[in-house]
Amino acid sequence: MKLRGQITVFLSLILLCVFGLICGLLESARMAGARYYLQTSANSALDSVMSQYHRPMWDQYRILGVEYREKEAIEKEFTYYLKKYSETLDWYPMEPDTAEIRELIHLTDSSGKYMEQQILDFMKYGIWTLDMDERAGLDLEKAMKEAEGVNQISKKLEIQTREAWKLEQTLEKLSSCLNRQENCYKRALQALQQGNGAGFLEAAEDLKDSLKQVPGLVKTYGRQADNLAEKLEEVKGEYEEKRWDMGTAVQGVMADEFLRYESYTSQDGERRQEVEYLTELAEQQEKLVLETMEEAEEVMEFIENWEPEEEGDMLDEEGLWAEVETHFSGYQLLRVSYTAGGEDKETEGLLNQIRRAAESGVLSLVLPEGEKVSEGMISKGNLPSDMEETGGQRADNGNGPEGVTNLADQFLVAEYGGHFFTDFCSREKKEFQYELEYIIYGSPIDGANLSASVNRLLAVREGLNLIAILTDPQKRQEAEALAAAIVGASGFAPLIGITAFFIMGIWALGESLVDVKILLSGGKSPVWKDKDTWNLDLPGLLEMGRKGLVPQKESSRGINYTGYLKLFLTLAPVKTVIYRMMDMIQINLSREETGFSMEKCASQIEIKTEVRGKHVFLSLGLLKGLTGREAGTYRYGTIAKKGY
Repeated sequence: MKLRGQITVFLSLILLCVFGLICGLLESARMAGARYYLQTSANSALDSVMSQYHRPMWDQYRILGVEYREKEAIEKEFTYYLKKYSETLDWYPMEPDTAEIRELIHLTDSSGKYMEQQILDFMKYGIWTLDMDERAGLDLEKAMKEAEGVNQISKKLEIQTREAWKLEQTLEKLSSCLNRQENCYKRALQALQQGNGAGFLEAAEDLKDSLKQVPGLVKTYGRQADNLAEKLEEVKGEYEEKRWDMGTAVQGVMADEFLRYESYTSQDGERRQEVEYLTELAEQQEKLVLETMEEAEEVMEFIENWEPEEEGDMLDEEGLWAEVETHFSGYQLLRVSYTAGGEDKETEGLLNQIRRAAESGVLSLVLPEGEKVSEGMISKGNLPSDMEETGGQRADNGNGPEGVTNLADQFLVAEYGGHFFTDFCSREKKEFQYELEYIIYGSPIDGANLSASVNRLLAVREGLNLIAILTDPQKRQEAEALAAAIVGASGFAPLIGITAFFIMGIWALGESLVDVKILLSGGKSPVWKDKDTWNLDLPGLLEMGRKGLVPQKESSRGINYTGYLKLFLTLAPVKTVIYRMMDMIQINLSREETGFSMEKCASQIEIKTEVRGKHVFLSLGLLKGLTGREAGTYRYGTIAKKGY
């Protein structure tokens, strides 16, 4: 029997095709699994890299960031962790080939939004008791803006009150000049009546000098009156711009005060007509005086040279002088119907002294006894805030985190600042002590930041206290009574009104100085004052001006110094606040770790990696024999992206 092998060969070929198909299907499934395995491995390796966050920054500030020196170091570390997954001898053999960072985002990038988001995430999910809710925060923010606006306008009006007083002083000088003129006239007339030519000429000369001063005083008065009216219009224009930040009640009282000033300038217009007429009258009377003096000199010369023509002739000196007297009697005295205001110069001086003391240096007035201002200083340069204007290394492309989007977020950022950074009242002492103040004001000098903080706090408290006075009828009456005493007998009502506003402004300043001293001493001050929380009466205010000292009081109601700083933080640009927070973090951590930089702290990493893989089901010896090389070697890759 002859054997045949066709069927065997045919079956072998069929089985080879079937096994090839099965191996191809298996290899395809394995390759898909290998890619998933690579993605998982890359994600895990990047997680391991991200776990190397800067420990001191987390411990002290609860901010996560991977510190590095060069990008290659991150790539090398990523490759190291990835190799751990490639060393397993399983269905997914691979060998890491390349690792390249595609995107490296730092805490300083995108206008600080990555830092913002970390702060918000920590604060939102942390256990915190906020000082106020969003509604209360909105009310306080509005109160702060209102107070600062009122304070700015009131200071401008104070200046106009001083200008009004200067106007009154000029009128007082003019009144003195007119009184001198009247006395000289009476002396000259009396000398004529007594036939005393020399005495008349002396008094007439003084009279002429007093008349010559009148036009200059009238001109000075007119210039001051014009300047007062012009400046008042400018202040009113500024008020119109700021009044939208004020409540209805405050707008009402401020409008009343402007009416008082306008009433003063309006009624002063009536006085001005009377005053300006004095120039013309003075010129007329000066001419009469000169003519009379010439007549007197002629009479004196005639008397001196007179010789009788006949024996027994008598010189009628009395008749000669009578003619001069008759001419001189036509002199019209220069008088005004007003009385210049401003009798109590001492009280006025004490009030001005308080303002001058505050303008010359608030910090020295309110610094608690025994406290010293920190002399700390930082070196600007290579700080995160230096990149603020450019938005950091990488500008926001719209794909980053939202960061702060509303007032509630701003309060969270402010609360974070109050918790993690020191200020004047902090128990923890540092080389650069006033960190919160720096975050708000940005000076590299501790003392300058504290001074700026105190000045702003004083301005806000001054505005709030002035509003409290303006809306308190009793305090207004007290201020008006003191104003009437300062103005004196003239009783010029508009002047009393604007002087009362000046007194209320100084009163608010004095109360604010006490408030700030309480806050710097660790006490509290309520935003809105009432009778129980008011510290300074008018006698106490004048005593402050007399001694030049701010009394030390105690208060446990309201908001403390740090609380006010947190309110100021909510009013500051968020971007600026975040970058200056990063400044302080960098400065403090670099004292322990030289060269630490927020610019080198990554918040998000995107890395592309490629590996060399090997086919498992297509690497048979037959294929190797046919092709002459290892079958199934190929490259593939993936992208891993992680952020805090």
